[in-house]
Amino acid sequence: MSNYNSITKIWDALSIAQSNPIVENQLLFSQFLEKQSEQTILGSVEIDSDEHGKYRVWRDSQFLGTFHRDKKNGLWISQPCNYQLKPFFESSNDAVMFVVEMNALVTAA
Repeated sequence: MSNYNSITKIWDALSIAQSNPIVENQLLFSQFLEKQSEQTILGSVEIDSDEHGKYRVWRDSQFLGTFHRDKKNGLWISQPCNYQLKPFFESSNDAVMFVVEMNALVTAA
């Protein structure tokens, strides 16, 4: 019963947020800033490809990683430098963003 109450409270909070124009505008503005940030990041890298269909991501002369499309499921596989896992993404932009962001985390650490 407590799960039901928790879900009901969350649903009520979402309903209030959706009917509140200030909250709705804040959400839209947040989404706008996120999109602008993504465009800035994607504009700051260069992408080329090799003969095997892998795309390489560069920032200036620094190699950041690769991404490619999986022929079996059509998803994009991202492989940043110095990162063991190879996550899947629905869009190539998301795959590139992951390469860039993981490199930013590694250099910040």
